[in-house]
Amino acid sequence: MYLWHDGQIKQEEDVRISPLDHGYLYGIGVFETFRTYAGHPFLFDDHIERLQMSCAAIGIKLPYRRDELLAAVEALCRVHGTGDLYFRLNVSAGAREIGLSIEPYEQPTVLLYAKSIGSRQMAERALETVRLPRSTPETSYRLKSHHYMNNLVAKRQLFNQEAEGLFLTKDGFICEGITSNIFWRYGERWYTPPLETGALNGITRQFLMEELPVEERLALLPQLTEADEILYTNSVQEAVAVSSLDGRIFPGLEGHGYQAVRRLFDDAVQSKWSRREKG
Repeated sequence: MYLWHDGQIKQEEDVRISPLDHGYLYGIGVFETFRTYAGHPFLFDDHIERLQMSCAAIGIKLPYRRDELLAAVEALCRVHGTGDLYFRLNVSAGAREIGLSIEPYEQPTVLLYAKSIGSRQMAERALETVRLPRSTPETSYRLKSHHYMNNLVAKRQLFNQEAEGLFLTKDGFICEGITSNIFWRYGERWYTPPLETGALNGITRQFLMEELPVEERLALLPQLTEADEILYTNSVQEAVAVSSLDGRIFPGLEGHGYQAVRRLFDDAVQSKWSRREKG
């Protein structure tokens, strides 16, 4: 695998990270995942904006500007010989003495991973409620951070490993998927859990809320099972139609709501830099 590491393209075996990196020792780090379509990094500016905000929230000084990170994306597209890639932009706190530190991290480790990804296609999967409740956020809101144990344990609880897991809060409210945000439809209106549940404010979630009439609503599991249609979103899979929830059948690919959402992506993935762009 080729990676961009602190300003240089390297093979993975040539990358060296300090054992004293506080991302490794204490999980102090954040990341963004996104993909390119024919070389275009969809909603790239939104991802960089969130990364900058996340770094600031945990005291990491991001040493690269937006244009430098975009140049890294373009360089990896050239190395891989394709413009259709999955990316993970990872910022780890950097090396420091062992012990919790309150001083800013001014020399973080920045890695940009890339791998080839298949062509776009419509997708449906089962949704399965996990027994483990969603953990509360690390700060006053959910960061896309290195703290992924809750997600990993939930993934191991799935009876169907091909399904997406559905997290509930400790009070039983719909929160989010293991790697996604959840949307459901009654009639022509879409709904999604509010961020007060501890859900991540996903970039694709924000995009759909700009494009569709979506209302944030607290909901219990029975309310979700009564929906006309369910889908989930993330930045690599776009939107995935839910074919069943805990065995209850839903429209999946045949849902007219999913098909309309799919068309929104058709018109945007090769051109939009931010959800705020109109037209």
